[in-house]
Amino acid sequence: MRRNVLERALLFFMLLWGVGCLFLEGLAAVGFAGTALGALAVARQEGVTVRGAVRAWAPLVVFLAWSLLVPTLAGHPPSGTGVARLLDFVGIPVAAVAFGFLSDARRMWLAWAVGGLFLVSCAVAGLQHFGVWPPLEAWAPLAWTRLPFDRVYEPVVGAEHRFMAGGLLFHRLKFSHIGGMAAVFALGVGLRLRGRRQWAALAVAGVGLVSVGLFPYARAGSVALVAVMGGVVLLGLPRRVALPTCAAVLALAVLALALNRPLRERFLDSGSDSGSGNRPALRETGLRALRQHPVTGVGPGRFQAKKYATEDMPAQAREHPGKSHNQYLSMAAETGVPGALLFVALLGWLAWRMPRGRPEGLGALGVLGFFCLLSLLHDPLFHVQASQALVLLLGIGLSARRGVDWRSGTQAG
Repeated sequence: MRRNVLERALLFFMLLWGVGCLFLEGLAAVGFAGTALGALAVARQEGVTVRGAVRAWAPLVVFLAWSLLVPTLAGHPPSGTGVARLLDFVGIPVAAVAFGFLSDARRMWLAWAVGGLFLVSCAVAGLQHFGVWPPLEAWAPLAWTRLPFDRVYEPVVGAEHRFMAGGLLFHRLKFSHIGGMAAVFALGVGLRLRGRRQWAALAVAGVGLVSVGLFPYARAGSVALVAVMGGVVLLGLPRRVALPTCAAVLALAVLALALNRPLRERFLDSGSDSGSGNRPALRETGLRALRQHPVTGVGPGRFQAKKYATEDMPAQAREHPGKSHNQYLSMAAETGVPGALLFVALLGWLAWRMPRGRPEGLGALGVLGFFCLLSLLHDPLFHVQASQALVLLLGIGLSARRGVDWRSGTQAG
């Protein structure tokens, strides 16, 4: 009876976590906190010691310890936001323990609910993109949610009555990043399942690919999604089937660019300063911050592009509240070169630990690959919901090393 109550609580909070990642940031925070408390109860019930947990997650502990302690000792401690962003990584073991404790039936409840909401978000993005959407004034009563309703009214240059969509997130980059994670994860899971569950997962992946590729006009997200989906197919299918499938997906992507002039021009313009959001200048701000403190960094949460821009840089760089548009460079600027190397080592360790023979493992490995590629041109961790989605899916992937196998309901080894 006690296990049943704990499972219900974990299902509820993990559902809040997943729904919050696709819709409202506050729900994700509540879900994360509730899941963490439930995971602690599970760990205590299973006799997990602090020493054992630290040893099991040593690369994560070392990365967090360096990032939080070394900049502080050097006189530039992390901001509150920086601490929160780093502690998001604790969500990986939290999600692994919580999801591994759920029964097969409750795992499927979670998958159906979050997958269904993602499809709704994709449908909303389609309506936004084609302008079948209420006027901005209609959202005034919901201003308390702090959702950026205005962002989905940004027109696509060269396409009449087309807009850059953001789904239920109302933010095109959040939709692209989180939607890409959801699509890749669904693909990996689908390639390892059979029957109705397989077709449902592959349908979510297909809808996600089309939605992320066409509606938000996010170049880096679209390229990373197509590339990583190809990699997941190569890992998940026999070579004789995988190669033609990858060729077909690539051909569809090229056809979409050929038929969609604004999207094609946006890709062709990606090498210019104006077309890439002045990324060269933003990268230079990250390098300037790194040169100041190459070993200890300027402190997590302390690096903002506008603080390190020079007067001769474009206005966007001088006013930009975000990072360098390169997650690795931003991490180095905030935690020093050793911190960035520990971050890369952590990502590599997570990839090595993923049980790619299981549905969750292959899906999460794809998510990790998507994040790594995307991080070359963006700072996915800058958006809290993207960070929360990343650690949730990676934790679910690692849960396949323990607990219940949701393909059959049997105990995993």
